[in-house]
Amino acid sequence: MEENGQLEILNSLHIGSQASSMATNLLVLLHTVLTIILVSGILVSYNVSSIDLKGSLYFACSLGSASLLGASIAYLCAQIFATSSQARGIFFSIVGILYVLRAGTDVSNLTLSKFNPLAWTYLGHPFYQNNWYYLIGLFLLTLVVFSIGLVLESLRDLGSSTIAPKKGKTKASKWLATPLGFFFYLNRSTIISWLLADGVIALMYGSIYGDIDTFVSSNKLISQMFANNSTTLINSFTSLIMVVTTAIGLVMPLVVVHKVQFETNKERLGYLLVQRVSRLKVYYSSLILALFFGTLAILINGFCLGIAATSSMQANNGKFITTCIKASLNQWPLVCLFVGLMLLSLSLPIFVGWLVYGLLGYSFCVTYFAVLLDLPKWMMHTSLFNVLAKMPMEKFDLMSFAILTGIGILAMLLGGILYTRKEIV
Repeated sequence: MEENGQLEILNSLHIGSQASSMATNLLVLLHTVLTIILVSGILVSYNVSSIDLKGSLYFACSLGSASLLGASIAYLCAQIFATSSQARGIFFSIVGILYVLRAGTDVSNLTLSKFNPLAWTYLGHPFYQNNWYYLIGLFLLTLVVFSIGLVLESLRDLGSSTIAPKKGKTKASKWLATPLGFFFYLNRSTIISWLLADGVIALMYGSIYGDIDTFVSSNKLISQMFANNSTTLINSFTSLIMVVTTAIGLVMPLVVVHKVQFETNKERLGYLLVQRVSRLKVYYSSLILALFFGTLAILINGFCLGIAATSSMQANNGKFITTCIKASLNQWPLVCLFVGLMLLSLSLPIFVGWLVYGLLGYSFCVTYFAVLLDLPKWMMHTSLFNVLAKMPMEKFDLMSFAILTGIGILAMLLGGILYTRKEIV
């Protein structure tokens, strides 16, 4: 609202300069209170002796405290950085770093986790110890971060930031003067941060393989079950992890394509198109960026997963890296398909683009929670992740690979035809 100038109009009325911020934070507080009531109420309603009221309330409050801490960090980032995209990127980076550090210290040294606010939500041991000191500390930290945000907001002017934005170059480079270079510049923060996140997540999943390997080798019954084919459990786990990492990796190319729609809605793309830049150049620049970095994302997923898995397993087999890369490349038609659908949505009503995100989320949930929720078989077939062969558990299916790729290419071509005829303000 501040970037669009809406907040300036609102502040011209008889309201306080920080009224909008306080209203937003109060809304988060109301959401948190309702979440605590709902979660604790549902847990108590199970009427299980081990799930008592005190433990349920503690568990719900830990979730609520994490929500308030996240809101306060986001509020602070909004005061420090100039644009919402910068603030959003820094916020998710902070949360991601805290999550990775928590995962590392939980395995190596649990004492170090006590210095990580993200770990305070569970170190109190809900339903067991219910140590409220951790939640009190989390609440106090939230108040401190929120107070700093209030002070910084009162010190800055509307439309400015605590840290002044870096001045750009007076002359653009030859690469930046091209449509491809320009759109890469607009999306570079998203691309780089998402590729790094993909790699880290794949490495974290890969480190679990050592536990699977140890579990199979240490349990006689499990060892007998997998005596004829000891890799069955690992291959089954790998095929599921490929769905997870692919779904995460697919978000980035969709964001890159959706950036065109975002710039169009902001009425900034028209200034570019009145020059010697055609709609086709804009369209194919987004297509090339999305396809290239989408492919790079799934390759990074497969490589990092294979590296981490190989280093954590007792039987160090270098061929498993190749297996993971092949399994990740098997998901490439999904990159073509979702990029094609998002490109096609550029020429359709705005809500269609959000439907593409919804289709990705739906396909992931159906595949990932199929066994847990005991979903019917017909519903399993509605997930796009179930169209392709589940490598390495299953053999490569050329037919499904070609069909999905073909549909994706057709969507790209149709989207290009419609986009050249679209009127852009």
